[in-house]
Amino acid sequence: MGERPGMGERPGMGERPGQLPERPNRGDQWQGRVDNAQNTWNSWKQQKQTNLNQFNVNAEQRWNNIESHSGDWQNHREEMWDYRHDRAEEIWDNVGDNIYDCFDDHWWHGHGWGWGHGHYHGNPWWWWAPAAIGTTAAFIDAVIPDPVYVDYGASSGGYYYGAPAQTYGTTTSAAPQTIVINNETVPVTPQSAPVVIEVAATIEQPPPPMPPAEGHPAEWMPLGVFALAQEEKGNPIMFFQLSVNREGTISGAYSNLLSSDNRQIAGKIDKATQRAAWRIGDNTQTIFETSLGNLTQDVSPVAVHFGKSQTQTWLLVRIPEPAQSGQPMNIPELSGKPPEVKKTATTPEVKAPTTPPSK
Repeated sequence: MGERPGMGERPGMGERPGQLPERPNRGDQWQGRVDNAQNTWNSWKQQKQTNLNQFNVNAEQRWNNIESHSGDWQNHREEMWDYRHDRAEEIWDNVGDNIYDCFDDHWWHGHGWGWGHGHYHGNPWWWWAPAAIGTTAAFIDAVIPDPVYVDYGASSGGYYYGAPAQTYGTTTSAAPQTIVINNETVPVTPQSAPVVIEVAATIEQPPPPMPPAEGHPAEWMPLGVFALAQEEKGNPIMFFQLSVNREGTISGAYSNLLSSDNRQIAGKIDKATQRAAWRIGDNTQTIFETSLGNLTQDVSPVAVHFGKSQTQTWLLVRIPEPAQSGQPMNIPELSGKPPEVKKTATTPEVKAPTTPPSK
């Protein structure tokens, strides 16, 4: 299949390194929090072992069943989200505590993007903190009556699950497709992509997200650390740290464990539509698109636009942060259900297109 621009080999196409790099000595407090996280992950894996084994055995059949129901968007949606949450637990099982030396204060300083140890008020994992939709919306001064949770169509077409009405379907073919929601034709390929994608390709590289100096207001809000993986299968080797400033500019970093490729990211959140898009480094041909609401979830789909000819649906899975010293670590319990859809008088039921895409 070859390499994707700026991303290296696709997850699952290669094997994860047999041994992760040895962690440098970061001090007793840092190590204590990592040890606590390791114990939490070990306990979680023991509790989830039966479910993880069942998913490993049944994943291929379940995925094929999902594909066969792509014409029935309601069943497809429910089955897809049930699969995604089990897939996320598989990714958590694979990652565990193995990347806690990534995106911490030493990591940023080591790449020339930070100020080094001691500036972060005792929390070297400031960048890992998750963000709630209300808190994030208030930070960027966006008016959000309802969060938008976007989803992306299968190869047979795009459809919508979210509130308010908004969708971006995707296709693995080069043929453009559209769907109609509230009497509006919605593009599903990059040829007619929204402005936020163009902005992500052209925006200047923002400075790295840094925590505020003591006594100063925050300029950046971390959204957390996410594994980027294929929906169906494959080991997670690519990770994002995403942050946003008060203007809605996205900054952060990308790390590929297989190739040791580490770069900053740049992007934008459209405050009016809640759409979010970003690129890796100087690569303007591969754009990642989702919504602000999705970025506050533990598991969510993301559209990856490879140039103007191909878009694929991938998965973002949040990696839980290590707990503060003396505090229990929280690994979320995933429900297996999709984000709630608000039914309103102006939100019609939307079904997948009946015409399949060109091959």
